[in-house]
Amino acid sequence: MSGYVETRSEVPGQSLEDMAGRSTGTSPTATSYALVPLVVLCLVYILYAWDRMAIPVELVEISRAYGLQPVTAATLSSIFTLGISLFVLPAGLVVSYLGIPTCFVGSIILFSLATGYTAIGISAPDLLVARCVTGLGEAVFSVCLLSFLSSLSERRKGMFIGLSTTIYGLSGIVGAPLIGAVQHGFGDWRAIFYLLGGGGLVFGVILKFALRQMTFVALNQSTATVRERFACAMSGQMPRLYAIIAISGMGTYSVITMLVNFERTYNSLSLARAAMLFSFFSIGSILGGAPLGLVADIVGQKRVIVASAFTKMIAGTLLFMLPFHAISTTFLAIIFGIGVGGIYVNACAIIQRHVAAFAAPTATGILLCIYYVTASVSGPVFQQVMKHLGVGMGPIVFYGVPYAIAGCIALTLALPLPSRKAS
Repeated sequence: MSGYVETRSEVPGQSLEDMAGRSTGTSPTATSYALVPLVVLCLVYILYAWDRMAIPVELVEISRAYGLQPVTAATLSSIFTLGISLFVLPAGLVVSYLGIPTCFVGSIILFSLATGYTAIGISAPDLLVARCVTGLGEAVFSVCLLSFLSSLSERRKGMFIGLSTTIYGLSGIVGAPLIGAVQHGFGDWRAIFYLLGGGGLVFGVILKFALRQMTFVALNQSTATVRERFACAMSGQMPRLYAIIAISGMGTYSVITMLVNFERTYNSLSLARAAMLFSFFSIGSILGGAPLGLVADIVGQKRVIVASAFTKMIAGTLLFMLPFHAISTTFLAIIFGIGVGGIYVNACAIIQRHVAAFAAPTATGILLCIYYVTASVSGPVFQQVMKHLGVGMGPIVFYGVPYAIAGCIALTLALPLPSRKAS
């Protein structure tokens, strides 16, 4: 069974637009009713982004309140990625069988309850479990979100999928100051978790009613077995796409988790200046979302992935190899941030365009699983590479060589170019 097809039509005579509807559980006629759900989902994704930031920002207060050891505290701030990587693969199957509406609402409620529990937890073990549960909720939500966004337009899948990256980047810029302001205003570190959890529950209820205005088609109508779904998701060129996303996950999250620490340690930057540099990386992520997704819809996803891989190869290597310079380092951080969306967004768009409908959620789950597994180990691997090879060879080995390989793999992808009508 071949799952990688140019027209993505698994039923004779079925149009590409029909397949777009079936691939996500929505019909094309539902797009006119999608505005309210789209706004609600963007707001929910903002809450998700702020939840990721709340633990690191308030880690001192949380550690003091629960008596956490440094290692446990550090684990608490990043363990949600483990939850995502563990659950996102089965999440693809869950979405296939239960459908988009049920999984959307269920994942938001689960995430919100686990987030709120952070404020009322008992000890370190149950807090760690709660943070893993937030990862479970986000795993299911991510598969649903990518499928939903891609259904809004057949011609502009990259732009709409990129909207998630743009929203997340914007949230990152204002998130930390907002969390600090909430703590200062309420005089309690717990306040932000109550607000995030409560807000998520409210949005989940609103979304449940908003989705009723849209027409959904059950994905479980397919007679494909679990084995057939996985076989389809692993067929054709998909393993090459997964290899590219593995390299991207490792490189992207090493910058997210290590850039500030690296600049403070190796270049003696103040916390404020290092944080400002990270903000410019976030600006690049915003540009690499919907704007670059739109460009990819016009010129082709393959071309943008190739360009992004080789751009990240150069920018990532120089970002950690050269001494800090206000202009050049800032420029490199922005360029690397743009490349993040260039690969991630368009890899997701390729799945939605070219994988047979019944296997698309499974393929999305595989892609996200690989992305977050490599992301979860990126920090320690980066530290070991830099420790043993130094700033001279370390960046070349960690960024230069892998992204060069990713670019070469991307060149071998056989994808049809957008027609003039589609662009």
